[in-house]
Amino acid sequence: MLAAVIPEIAWPWRGCPEHAEHAGASEAVLQRVQQIDRGLNLIEWAIRRSADSVNALRAVNELSALACYTRAFRALRAATVLAMEGLYLEARVYLRDVYESAGLGRVLAMKPEKAEAWLISERWVKDNEVRQFIESLVMPGQSASNSPYREYYRQAGDLHHPTARACLPLVLNEPDGMCEPILESIFDADTIDAVLREIALESTFVCFTIITAAADPDAINPDWRRDVHELATELSGEINLTHLERDWETERARFEDFQRHVLTGRDMNAALHTDPNSVHNVRRRQWQDSGEAGA
Repeated sequence: MLAAVIPEIAWPWRGCPEHAEHAGASEAVLQRVQQIDRGLNLIEWAIRRSADSVNALRAVNELSALACYTRAFRALRAATVLAMEGLYLEARVYLRDVYESAGLGRVLAMKPEKAEAWLISERWVKDNEVRQFIESLVMPGQSASNSPYREYYRQAGDLHHPTARACLPLVLNEPDGMCEPILESIFDADTIDAVLREIALESTFVCFTIITAAADPDAINPDWRRDVHELATELSGEINLTHLERDWETERARFEDFQRHVLTGRDMNAALHTDPNSVHNVRRRQWQDSGEAGA
């Protein structure tokens, strides 16, 4: 309606062809997008495997975690689209949603009682609860003040909320400069590279939470874990990831041996229905005995 009244305005939400042109012509942008695509493919693989398990066993913790990881996956996609449209701040806002969803997914996967409460109450689990659990898991005995999870959440919160740090750069290019509100996308090679790298890094964070959320990391295909490690190393820069190094041939041999002795979700579900001492069959016998006694 307004476009008909004020047709001379170029509505910014229709996209910025100039920004898209610059982004599409940048080799650096293309490389980052490929890294994000690798991360999303890794997460999608894990999500689809988890869905198979949920459909077979109907475990409340797996279902809850799967819902959170699916939200994290979608938020990563949304952040990428926003960054490619030149909405750099808005892309970073979505990254906090990724962080919160993946962190909560890890907790719910490992805490069935909390997953059940989460499903029933339909309330938001405050991130402080999630951080405390994660810190006790990966930083036992260390001060919470040194927690990288706490520091990341603080920085992400500064951008997520309408703080001066987040809002003023949208109207002031320089502290003492003229007020020039940024309503359309302006291509910035350094900024888009930094944002896309953050998105790619966040995808590896999601993958690492999936690994620690698993009942046993040995149950995860080592080829998948190796690909996660390689992407994280490629993106890490100065971050030391030597603690993630593995002998992948040994890992594969252990995985193959593991697979020979572990039932799949569908096999386990079938066993629960055929084993005479499963809850299903014990209750069925009790019901039959009760019926006979009543007769």
